[in-house]
Amino acid sequence: MDYRTLFERVHSRPGLFGLDGSYGQFSAYVDGVDTGNAGRLLTGFREWLVTRLGDGDNLVWRGLVLRLAFPDASSIRPEVLSDVELNRTAVDALFALLDEFLALTERGGALVQVYDDYLSWRKAPS
Repeated sequence: MDYRTLFERVHSRPGLFGLDGSYGQFSAYVDGVDTGNAGRLLTGFREWLVTRLGDGDNLVWRGLVLRLAFPDASSIRPEVLSDVELNRTAVDALFALLDEFLALTERGGALVQVYDDYLSWRKAPS
């Protein structure tokens, strides 16, 4: 299955997939698709986000996406995403990052590079 195309369709027409367009529901949908792939679809996604952010090794991918979507915010609470514009920013960031990651991992050996970058980041002096 072409997950990049699937996520593009879900992003553009959430109602067709039974979603309300919220970051929470989109994130749950992505988690469900990943679970349906035995957790292999998003293998390395969290680590890729950590190295991209240069921080947040204690966060799950949902939190990392929010940190990347709102780099100037000290924290993003779920209720903040009830604001239409902030939700749109978070959702757009989620799908842009997913697409970039999935495009990257379509190339052979890219996942090895993701983990190598992550381990190098972890080993770097703080």
